[in-house]
Amino acid sequence: MSLARKLIGPQVLILALIAALAATQWAVARHERLQLESTTQRLQQTGLRIQRLAQLFADAERDLLSEVVTRQRLLTRRINNSNAEIDELLAELSVAGTDRPGPTLLEDLRQLRGPLVEAQRALLTARDPAESRSAFVRWWFLDQRANAVLADLSADNLKGVDRILAQVGTTRHRLDLLLLTLTLICALTVAGTAVYVFRGVVAPVVRLTAASEKVAEGGTVPMLPGRRDELGALSRVLSETTERLVNTNAELQQSLDLRERFLSIAAHELRTPLTSLSLQLALIQRRIEQGADRDTLRSNADALGRQAQRLGQLVGELLDVTRIQRGRLDLHREPVRLDTLVQEVCARCGPLLDAGQNRLSLALEPGVLCVVDPSRLDQVLVNLLGNAARHARGAEIQVSLWTTADETCLRVRDSGPGIPESVRSRLFEPFARAPGAAPGLGLGLYISREIVEAHGGRIEMSTARGEGTAFTVHLPRATRVASGPTGEAPAA
Repeated sequence: MSLARKLIGPQVLILALIAALAATQWAVARHERLQLESTTQRLQQTGLRIQRLAQLFADAERDLLSEVVTRQRLLTRRINNSNAEIDELLAELSVAGTDRPGPTLLEDLRQLRGPLVEAQRALLTARDPAESRSAFVRWWFLDQRANAVLADLSADNLKGVDRILAQVGTTRHRLDLLLLTLTLICALTVAGTAVYVFRGVVAPVVRLTAASEKVAEGGTVPMLPGRRDELGALSRVLSETTERLVNTNAELQQSLDLRERFLSIAAHELRTPLTSLSLQLALIQRRIEQGADRDTLRSNADALGRQAQRLGQLVGELLDVTRIQRGRLDLHREPVRLDTLVQEVCARCGPLLDAGQNRLSLALEPGVLCVVDPSRLDQVLVNLLGNAARHARGAEIQVSLWTTADETCLRVRDSGPGIPESVRSRLFEPFARAPGAAPGLGLGLYISREIVEAHGGRIEMSTARGEGTAFTVHLPRATRVASGPTGEAPAA
């Protein structure tokens, strides 16, 4: 039933007056609704462009850091493509137009683009560490300013909801004036109709207005149940639009917070090996000038190689996190002898275990064949062994492999002090690190869990204060290539 038909009461004497009022009221409501839909569509399109800008800034930042380390020309082209799309979006936002202070923020962002692109090029073409550090600092400062302006622009777009709500208030005011005029003219003869109109029109608008005032605090406008008229459509439009805008802003803010934390930790962790590389290069150069012997130079070169390996590991972890969050963690599965793979990884980690004065024991069921990605499972085992060596120095580390009726189990157990209770609940979250932990990004266990789950398995942790820690990887049922009974779990 339309709003016009609802306003036609049982009193025939005032039928013409009520019909005229209903038509006027319907026209006003329709006009306001169309204007509201146009405004909300523009706000939504602007919000999508701003969200895309934020994604492109994040892509450019990630590709730039990766290119600085790997010097891949493909990444340079991707950075250029991201910059080109950013400029196109800024041009589209300028043409579409925004309310104040949107144009000012857009102009600020466009003015930052030139210096920011120049800083990117300077960082990519830096020839020595000092020039690279200087270019990185300048790029980092400009990039943070651009991100701040982009966040302000997003917040300003969200304020458009308040302007929409102001239009709703104006509509309600006009409707109230029409109802008041009818009441004064018809007096007692339209008393029943006035009550009906108040209950059917005014009260829902008041509820919408009261709910709309909470939008700025993160709330949404509720839909009016059972309404199929214009007010019902208006409430649905407002509810859906404000919910989309609030969710979009929350997701954008969460993305910005995570990216800031991500970049802050990455910059801090990358600075240490880069500084060490610079110092080692300077030391090698000075010793060459002093005529140092080959053994001395080899020692310095080995230290340089260790820092480069550390830098590559950090960048690899950052790229893995990016792939995981985008759902692009590709697996290249093939049949693998797990006992052989475990032995190879343990042999390769020998120097790490020796440095931690750890004793290694193996309890491997022979002939276990699984269809997995060997490089990724290798990465999981290296992470688990590395954690055990770093956090349980001098303790015994036991690696066990066995099968059950339904799955294959791989466990790395140490007899160290155990994991503090304060970090157990967030151990598999990104950037989770125990108090006093060795330098690192805190991504190893998060990446390991995602790799295992991508294989259709799971990873579990058990620990007790002073009794050590065990990480158990459960994979789908394996095939045996050697005859023998199914194994049982080793004693804990």
